[in-house]
Amino acid sequence: MRLSLRWLNDFVDVKEYLRDPQPLAKLLTNAGLEVEGIEDQAKAFNYVVVGHILEKGKHPGADRLSLCQVSTGDGVVHQIVCGAQNHNQGDRVVVALPGAVLPGDFAIKHSKIRGVESGGMLCSEKELGLKKEGESEGILILPSDAPIGKAFAEYMAFNDVLMDLKVTPNRADCLSHYGLALEIGCITGREVKKPVTEIKAGTWASDVKVEIKAADLGPRYAGRMVRGVKVGPSPAWLSARLEAVGMKSINCVVDVTNYVMMEMGQPLHAFDVREIKGSVIIVDRARAGEPFTTLDGTELKLDGSELTIRDRDRAVALAGVVGGKNSGVTDSTTEVFIESAYFMPAAVRRTMRKFGLETDSGYRFARGINPETTADVLDRATALMIQVAGGEASHDRIDIYPARVSRPEINVNVATVEQRLGYKIDASDFEMWMKRLGGELKNVSPGFYKFTSPAHRTDLLIEMDLVEEFARLNGYDKLNETLPGGSFSPASHDSMSIAQMRARRHLQGLGCFEAVNYTFIGDKYQAKLLGEIARVAETGLHVGESDVRIVNPLNEDINVLRRSLVPGLYRNVLTNFRSGNDIGRLFEIGVSVHKSNQTRSERFAGTSFGEEVRLGFAFWGGAGDLWGRKEAPEVS
Repeated sequence: MRLSLRWLNDFVDVKEYLRDPQPLAKLLTNAGLEVEGIEDQAKAFNYVVVGHILEKGKHPGADRLSLCQVSTGDGVVHQIVCGAQNHNQGDRVVVALPGAVLPGDFAIKHSKIRGVESGGMLCSEKELGLKKEGESEGILILPSDAPIGKAFAEYMAFNDVLMDLKVTPNRADCLSHYGLALEIGCITGREVKKPVTEIKAGTWASDVKVEIKAADLGPRYAGRMVRGVKVGPSPAWLSARLEAVGMKSINCVVDVTNYVMMEMGQPLHAFDVREIKGSVIIVDRARAGEPFTTLDGTELKLDGSELTIRDRDRAVALAGVVGGKNSGVTDSTTEVFIESAYFMPAAVRRTMRKFGLETDSGYRFARGINPETTADVLDRATALMIQVAGGEASHDRIDIYPARVSRPEINVNVATVEQRLGYKIDASDFEMWMKRLGGELKNVSPGFYKFTSPAHRTDLLIEMDLVEEFARLNGYDKLNETLPGGSFSPASHDSMSIAQMRARRHLQGLGCFEAVNYTFIGDKYQAKLLGEIARVAETGLHVGESDVRIVNPLNEDINVLRRSLVPGLYRNVLTNFRSGNDIGRLFEIGVSVHKSNQTRSERFAGTSFGEEVRLGFAFWGGAGDLWGRKEAPEVS
């Protein structure tokens, strides 16, 4: 997640961190949001200011060069030699003074050009790193009201501090600026402000109607129509904020949906009303075999399991993942229907994995967004779209929510938190942190509470989640260094653990190296390597029948659990041999999993599969040098 501190400051006071972002970086990292990098935009434009050309004359020794007298305020005038021809006396320009280091490590110094002193440089957008080669012609001419002497970074709002955060998969709430403001407000106790929403609504009703036919996959759908929009470039402030966090500016309508997603964490989509057949939006599963073309032109064939957004005739979007090319906003669009919805994370994940699609929208939906703010975010997007693209909103806001997403109520005991963390906890401290999380805390009896999770924290489900939250917020540094209790005698371990430990020590002592492979494997690779005979002989089941399949595999290379250690060890041998290891000795101790026959079912009661701990070997190469030994050790 790319974080803009100036954007964040709209919601929570972080102004002091613009001068020194390190304390905030430490605060976030200690709370589990690792800061991987910090970029101070203003540093890239040190000694770059707004200048005013007082005089423009010819260079005495070069016809193609001009000699300018440039004011940078407070009576300071610089003589600058310039090779561009598009500037004139009286223009406001960007001046890089001696000491500036422009993109590409281009340092500006006092110099002599054809025998004439030059104290700086008049800059083009390319030289400032704002455009690529060939995209800018001549130096950058600023508006006539640009304040002379003002720092260029401040004038162009390039004085932001940007942070790259490593957000763990369970913290989807931190994939937006408002979500991060809530997190910082929780950690610091600072007030968090909501964005201001003022909608210019008309007296007319939306032409587009909405139906939900798959509430189990899409429990909430909100939308609003806006007429009279003018699609064009976004204002500078909007495109600058998007580009600062790594998003490309497209047009003012699409930019609003992306802006609100980065601000509030709710993905949005804008449909061209002209392209919605029958003026109806239907949330339903796909039709088996129907084609679908994404916004970027990728052609897909749906099998009927995917959740789609449909009009009367066809799918116009893959719900939560990507819009269709058949209904996207174009330069001629004048009426848009803004979608703000909540889709079940599992449904979005399945669609993304099936087609190998990775989108910013899917990334957030797949991790779980806040289902309670769907309509509020729609209002925010509507107001912002009218602000930048013009138009008027319908007076009605469609919001269909037939299957309300419940918020879990968690029973928590302070004694349990103390036992798990290993130190005494004041009930007042526990109450403070739970309330700062934004949930509802009820004191049932001394030390016992009921906690209703806040809607934006979809990861807080059980008591142990609250134990982890208290440890994180109260400070990991408060955890004591203690040894585990109990006896350290061999009797404290089960017989299988002891056997594995002894086998490892013995084999390592004989010069063998231990391999550790994933328990997941591809069914085709496993079938090819193990073969039909081995399967039938071992389990009485034929190829594919004995595989324990993974319900939602990340890809087809890891879609079943391994039935043997052999495939993994074989792959280890190939990797080593291809890397130049002509001789080697590997072993692996691990679990194999298989569907059980009746005998094994009795041993693994209550399950449809069995597990066995196995020992496998992979030796290759003949007698010779083996890691300093002239002969391979004897292994009994």
